[in-house]
Amino acid sequence: MTFRQLALRVLFSFLLVVLLLASMCLYQADEREHIVVTRFGAPVRVAPEPGLHVRWPWPVENVVRFDRRLQLQTIRLSEALTSDRRNVLLPLFAVWRIDDPLRFLQALGGEENARRKLDTLLTSARNELLARHEFSALVSTTPDAVKLAEIEAGVLAAVRVVAGQSFGVAVERVGVSQVSLPEANTVAVLERMRAERAQFAARFRAEGRQEADRIRAEAEAERTVLLAEAREFAETSRGRAEAEAAKLYAESRALDPSLFSFLRELQTLGRLAPENTTLVLDTASPPFRLLRPEPATAPAASQISNLKSQIP
Repeated sequence: MTFRQLALRVLFSFLLVVLLLASMCLYQADEREHIVVTRFGAPVRVAPEPGLHVRWPWPVENVVRFDRRLQLQTIRLSEALTSDRRNVLLPLFAVWRIDDPLRFLQALGGEENARRKLDTLLTSARNELLARHEFSALVSTTPDAVKLAEIEAGVLAAVRVVAGQSFGVAVERVGVSQVSLPEANTVAVLERMRAERAQFAARFRAEGRQEADRIRAEAEAERTVLLAEAREFAETSRGRAEAEAAKLYAESRALDPSLFSFLRELQTLGRLAPENTTLVLDTASPPFRLLRPEPATAPAASQISNLKSQIP
């Protein structure tokens, strides 16, 4: 073996050792990760920023990586009890991230344990808040009565403090996935809803009848007033017309009393004896004396001649 070959082998071995030491003492921190350095299994520090960092080789120091992005979690499906003793299914979802990786590693050790702990915290907070609200706060025909946003905010406030202080987890958002009922309670809830709707319908019908009675009463009162005014107007008009007629009769009688009496007798006779009427009466008294066949008397003849003279 020549000296040149020996030198190349030594150089190659040296580079290999350097690369091996570099791989054991250097590590790369990604911006999507939290990196915790442990020394003999105990957490000692966190990589401050993304990039290349130095550590003691294994087994002195080791690197533990956690995802620093947002995580989505849905709690297990379980029943909860409202303040009015109604069983409901109210699954929640939570959006969280690792805020303090050192505390996270010390308290939980990994993301799987974190999910179990968060599930327990969310379920406990949900049950506690539902025990303060009635079922109508979850499902109602009145939008102002629904308190889902208030329940979500309450669960978030209760979980955020404990998760942050105890586990190094920042819970960003808590929401309700759905609101449903256990199958055994569905029929009872539907019956109760029908009963409530029937009560509302009965109340609306009663209010409608009351309003209808009020309208009828007002219409009847207005009708009575209108009829009274109409009768008053009719009586006034009739009295005025009778007064006018009496005045005309008086003026006519003053002009020619005999003619007036004659015409009145004819008018009375026309009313008492219409066409094709047979009467057996004494013709000596007016107005039936006009039915006698004797020739007309002088006064009658003069009256007839006056009538003819007045006809144009």
